[in-house]
Amino acid sequence: MNNRRRINQERVARTDRILDSAETLFVEKGFLSTSIQDIAEKADFSRTSIYQHFKNKEEVYARILERYTDGLIERVTLAMESKTTVRDKIAAFVGEMRSVAKDTPNFFELYFIERHQLEPRLPSDMKIRLNKKRKKLENVFRDVYQEGVRKGEVRDIRAKDASNLFFAQIMGMMLLHAYYDEEFDVSLDGHLDLSLQLFLEFVEKTADHQKVKKLSFTPNPQEGNHDDANR
Repeated sequence: MNNRRRINQERVARTDRILDSAETLFVEKGFLSTSIQDIAEKADFSRTSIYQHFKNKEEVYARILERYTDGLIERVTLAMESKTTVRDKIAAFVGEMRSVAKDTPNFFELYFIERHQLEPRLPSDMKIRLNKKRKKLENVFRDVYQEGVRKGEVRDIRAKDASNLFFAQIMGMMLLHAYYDEEFDVSLDGHLDLSLQLFLEFVEKTADHQKVKKLSFTPNPQEGNHDDANR
């Protein structure tokens, strides 16, 4: 192993150690109550070492979310590769989101609950970075839905609208359980199964659906004419 490669591996290892330590603290104490000094002590590094890898605490947080989102994108993409119908691909997509919620609950905690609280503190460039990751995940779903439209398997509505409805149902249900799980008499798995069923019943192409005019939603004027407006 040459010296440059060894140095790079050591840097990656230190970065991962900082991210792992910060993630634990953000979940245990909350982002606002965690300091760079706390992260340094948890990782057994100095404050100076932390700043050699990250410019501030917000950068650490963003990198944690990016790491999780990249993993989720990879998982859902791989899960759908072996499926032939759009119905099965969408079901596989939900299956991976369900597994991630169970296997890595920190992701859901940090992405939805903590981010809501600290969003105003994030600089604009960081918000843009995180939104690009979110859109990348959404585009995986939109590409599958557009494939279904071309094959005549799902209703011909904008993939962007179908994606918004899908994520609102699935992630919205996950968020409800994160806050009010003890109040439900149905498990999260049960509610996700029902949400998936209702979504598929709505979008799958049937004779009844063909009798009504194409469903469309009025775009938000603030969206402008971005390239993804009709996706």
